[in-house]
Amino acid sequence: MNFTSRILYLLLFLFLGSQVQAQCPQIIGGDGLPSNNPRWVSCSGGAFNLFIQGNQAIGSYIISWGDGTANNTGASIGAAGFVSHNYAAAQANYTVTITETSTGCVISGTVIMEEAVNSAIQIPLGGVTAVCAPGTMSFTNASTNVSSNTNFIWTFGDGSAPVPFNSTNAGAIVSHTFQRNTVNCVTTVTLSAENFCSFGTPTVASFNPIQVYDIDDAQITASAT
Repeated sequence: MNFTSRILYLLLFLFLGSQVQAQCPQIIGGDGLPSNNPRWVSCSGGAFNLFIQGNQAIGSYIISWGDGTANNTGASIGAAGFVSHNYAAAQANYTVTITETSTGCVISGTVIMEEAVNSAIQIPLGGVTAVCAPGTMSFTNASTNVSSNTNFIWTFGDGSAPVPFNSTNAGAIVSHTFQRNTVNCVTTVTLSAENFCSFGTPTVASFNPIQVYDIDDAQITASAT
């Protein structure tokens, strides 16, 4: 095989490989759009029925549902057909893997089951809501419907940077030291919380009044007389 023939053979190989790759189906996600990484979000708090449907016919397949139940196998899924699976009520994320065994194509998607998080702040037992600066106060993250996808942001109303936390902050006590000359006596502490079921609109809890006082510095100045 001469050099030119080798080049032509390589180009043909690459072309055929790209054609096989182009034939891989996409799966319709929860947004109604075909995707190589579909996502389905259930915010009901109850069971969820998932429908697997491609943007084209799917050949012989294996579907792993990710919840410990048996795989689903079949000879094909028609262009307008689907395969369904029922997930029991839970707060969880599941990885769904669809393998088209006839081509080797693999599509992975995610099922997210949660409810919209509700942010809430409490003062821990024995806590205070007034200090002389510099002074430390503690706050409890009392948010509900917290899933593993939840993100929190605390702001303390004293000009300090917001403090982000992941879902493990739920139920935790967060302490903050208020410095002198950062609060004009009264301020508000806020906690925002967001997960997939918030759909881009976090819930925000506020706690007020938070009272922060500066201790006056006594000074004596000699009189001129």
